[in-house]
Amino acid sequence: MKRLATLAAIALLACTFTFAQGESTVRRTAGSTALLFTLTGLGEIGASDFMGGVGFNHFLGDDVALRAGIGFSNSSETTKPTSESTESVESSTSFAIAPGIRFNLARNNNIAMYVGGQVAFGMTSGATKVAGEETESNSSTMLGVGAFAGAEWFPWNNVSLGLEYGLGFSTESGKSKQGTNGTEVDSPSTTTINLGLSTIQFVLGFYFN
Repeated sequence: MKRLATLAAIALLACTFTFAQGESTVRRTAGSTALLFTLTGLGEIGASDFMGGVGFNHFLGDDVALRAGIGFSNSSETTKPTSESTESVESSTSFAIAPGIRFNLARNNNIAMYVGGQVAFGMTSGATKVAGEETESNSSTMLGVGAFAGAEWFPWNNVSLGLEYGLGFSTESGKSKQGTNGTEVDSPSTTTINLGLSTIQFVLGFYFN
């Protein structure tokens, strides 16, 4: 990962000089909007969710953009009854949103260098039912704040590839309960500081207006 990030940074720097002349393809004016995806994989490159969901970047004014990642998931798994056990159902729901603001600091015809900040909020809940009776439930809430810096290269006017580094702080707390009439107890709280190579990501953008 470290070697890949270094090579990508060198490539972006080379492009800065290679495409310094010519017509600009950088999208930076008010109204420019993009869908964002995170690039994953080394042997087989693919596009995945941005911050766990749908990502977008919308320029409110020249070189100032609002961006966010919004995610939602709902799942349920049923174990069919057998001669030795009854039917059980495990379900979970999660929601997260991470709005942020981005500022372009410098640019040429094909590359924009930017910094920004964001906050994050997330909620998860889950439950287990056996023979229709709830035997266990849990819920948690996450709050976070972070900063990011990166470079966005525009090989074409409506497509961009970015290399971004971020750092952040988040805290999570929750509650759990055993049985329908059980006592609700606080789950252990966790605090996370994200700083290092694991916070480097490649971002693919598709601009549609």
